[in-house]
Amino acid sequence: MYSKNKKVIIYIDGSNFYFSIKKTFNCKVNIEGFCKKLSGNNDLVGINYYISPVGESNPDMYTEQQKFFEKLKKIDKLKIVFGRLEKHKKDGKTFYVEKATDINIAQDLIFDAIDNSYDKAYLISNDGDFSGVIHSIIKRFNKEIVYVAIGNNKSISYHLKNVASKTIRITKDFINDVCI
Repeated sequence: MYSKNKKVIIYIDGSNFYFSIKKTFNCKVNIEGFCKKLSGNNDLVGINYYISPVGESNPDMYTEQQKFFEKLKKIDKLKIVFGRLEKHKKDGKTFYVEKATDINIAQDLIFDAIDNSYDKAYLISNDGDFSGVIHSIIKRFNKEIVYVAIGNNKSISYHLKNVASKTIRITKDFINDVCI
């Protein structure tokens, strides 16, 4: 029987991915190698990397992030999708909150399903807020959406595990080949 490879798009919640990998495996990842390994023999048609750029008010972080963006731009089929950081103050302390990243991911998952851009999507985020969108896309468009879980039992999303077509837990064995 002839088996056609599936069209795959990988959706990466950049901040979530970075901190989950760092906390769990204490390494940085070759994103291209990670995505190729994850998609296997399927046809990897796109990688969407969602992140909020750091402002120039923090020159060291800004410079490091710009270098990172230049590396990402060299990866075939990778698209960077920017959110934004909003400055907040509480109890005299200033902090930044990432905005628009989750909605950008959800929007792209939906529109790419409508456009039939993928047969199978990998969602790399531990944010359970995606569970409603994932459930709807699977039911309405008959798509396979794989939740890529990184971290310990407390950090992975119970809600995503329950609605995704499948859950892949990233292990030390998987990550060793792609750590840099």
